[in-house]
Amino acid sequence: MNAIHNWNAWIGTDEAGKGDYFGPLVVAAVYVDADLLENLSDLGVADGKTLSNRRIRSIAESMRSDYAQHIVVVEKIPIEYNSLYDTLRRRGQNLNHLLASLHAEAIHTLANRVDAKHVLVDKFAKDNLITRQLTQRGIAPAPQGIEIRQVTKAERDTAVAAASIIARDAFLTGMDTLSETYEIHLPRGAYQVVEAGKEFVRMHGRKALGEVAKLHFNLTDVVCAS
Repeated sequence: MNAIHNWNAWIGTDEAGKGDYFGPLVVAAVYVDADLLENLSDLGVADGKTLSNRRIRSIAESMRSDYAQHIVVVEKIPIEYNSLYDTLRRRGQNLNHLLASLHAEAIHTLANRVDAKHVLVDKFAKDNLITRQLTQRGIAPAPQGIEIRQVTKAERDTAVAAASIIARDAFLTGMDTLSETYEIHLPRGAYQVVEAGKEFVRMHGRKALGEVAKLHFNLTDVVCAS
């Protein structure tokens, strides 16, 4: 499955919820070494986008049970997400800066725990925003510090695939929690969500929408329209 590098031990990161109107934004980091590589393959680890939600839940549960020290999850529920996004916009920054911050937080936490020297990221921005964020956190880039490699479609790598599963599982759990808390089914994605949004506003008011949705989406204007 891994064809991007020849590392023996590394961290992979991926996110979930970026394109979903409702629910949290989640970034996961997973550390893989030679011993764990075969075990993850046996579990059925693959790109989370190719697996059913039931399969994702099952694999993630096994991973958390057996390899908790190899996993870090950084999650921003909508109310936190919206606050951070607004702050970044006032600085002239965008969603990629927010993503870089969450990826860097996950990498920083896990790298300090396992002493990793290599990180593979599913690329989401042209600029090397993650390296800057890590430098601010006191982690130097390679060769003295950590090598960060960003690649498109990196889910073909085992560590990134594992991170995609953990992130997606956390996102699904977050969606379930919000749906239960507000007693309304919140659909995934950014299509066919307007009616659910309008129903939420009828039930809880416009001010509460930021507790379940990413307000900067253009959908917000449609949801809140009379």
